[in-house]
Amino acid sequence: MIKASPLPSSRDFNLLLGAIVRMKHYSTAIRLIERLPSLGVEDDVVLLTIWMNCFCRLRRVDLGLSILGRIFKLGFPITVVTSSTLIDGLFIQGKTDQALRFLDDMGRNGPEPDETTYAIIAKGLCKAGNTGLAIELLRDWEERSCRLGSFAYGIVIDGLCKEGLITEALRLHGIMSKKGVKPNVVTYNTLIHGLCDVGQMEDALILLKEMTSGGIQPDIFTYNSLVHYLCKLGQWKDATVWMEKMMEAGIEPDVVTYTSVIQGVCNSGQLKESQRLLSHMVQSRVMPNVQTFNILVDAHCKEGMLVEAEAIINRMIQLGKMPDSVTYNALLNGYCLQNRMDDALVVLNLMVERGCSPNVVTYNMLINGYCKIDKAMTLLQKMEGSKFVPNIVTYNIIMNSMCNAGKLDDAKGLFDSLHARGLQPNMSTCNILMHGLCKGGRTEEAYQLLKEMEGNG
Repeated sequence: MIKASPLPSSRDFNLLLGAIVRMKHYSTAIRLIERLPSLGVEDDVVLLTIWMNCFCRLRRVDLGLSILGRIFKLGFPITVVTSSTLIDGLFIQGKTDQALRFLDDMGRNGPEPDETTYAIIAKGLCKAGNTGLAIELLRDWEERSCRLGSFAYGIVIDGLCKEGLITEALRLHGIMSKKGVKPNVVTYNTLIHGLCDVGQMEDALILLKEMTSGGIQPDIFTYNSLVHYLCKLGQWKDATVWMEKMMEAGIEPDVVTYTSVIQGVCNSGQLKESQRLLSHMVQSRVMPNVQTFNILVDAHCKEGMLVEAEAIINRMIQLGKMPDSVTYNALLNGYCLQNRMDDALVVLNLMVERGCSPNVVTYNMLINGYCKIDKAMTLLQKMEGSKFVPNIVTYNIIMNSMCNAGKLDDAKGLFDSLHARGLQPNMSTCNILMHGLCKGGRTEEAYQLLKEMEGNG
């Protein structure tokens, strides 16, 4: 396009730059903009606003402000889009106070803010946890006869739902409807998801009925919220009914839908059904993700079905999904639960060979699995020499093993060393040592430890 003759118009360049920005290639857009003057392309307010937006998205609002100065210098009028872009940039960098000051200046000296401006401000305030202020601004704007649409209301409703303020979100939904602002599918999805999150399934279904009565059809996100919550309740059979309703409505279940149901089925101990669902998923050309496989591997390992778990991992690899630390930890834990520590070490070595680093959870499982002080201490030393710092859980496991083996002095020595290691004993730590001391007949020491605990709060 740059080499074309004659050179395309500024409008054509702006369309191209807009497309680049929508793909989030901000640095590419900036480099192209910086080349335009040498090609004879003159600045206009649209081009400069795109440039400003790129800097804001890259968290360089200071450079965005320099573009604003350039707009003033060239005598271009400040548009509502330009002002809103800069406000968005300030919120992106967490500069809430500056963004609100700029909004005040905009109202006095610049273009009148519109719904997009308010939506940007509402989004920024809600992300910063200032949903209450977002509602105040909404009321203020409504009083000034600034008509807001479903987009602006939807952002505040989303913020309220994320804070668990579902009653306030529903109240705002009611106000919105009374003002003749019709909620869109996104707003309904936000409310349905929020109701499901707080366990109000019946209210979610009432809202779904209202949604369809108003001519708004549920989409994949609506159905996924209902399916996920039913599975969370253990009602996976009801969830499959909603899957069927999805398909009847012409919406195919996706990886999120199947993974939710597989999780619910596994939690109910129906492992054969979980494998059937996996096969159906693949046959339906919905590719399972790593999380899907991890749920299956973990469930089979907890039931001692290690051969089946390894078969699932092999299938996972065949389908082009590489196991991660969660996958290997689940398998390793399965072997530890069966006291097959040699096999657990084979998994550890395989994990390392495949470029998946063990983490603190991995070592904790191995230490707990051994229940033998010498081997546990060897693993602890190995762990301390790696990048994974042992946590309080690690030391609790070792202390428990020491107490069970009657090595109370070693356990107490380890307890006394925790502060030097930068760790704070928790209630479990103290209970393990107190129980060990009492069991070993050292009640005075246990009583002294109890007094220390009470003194430390």
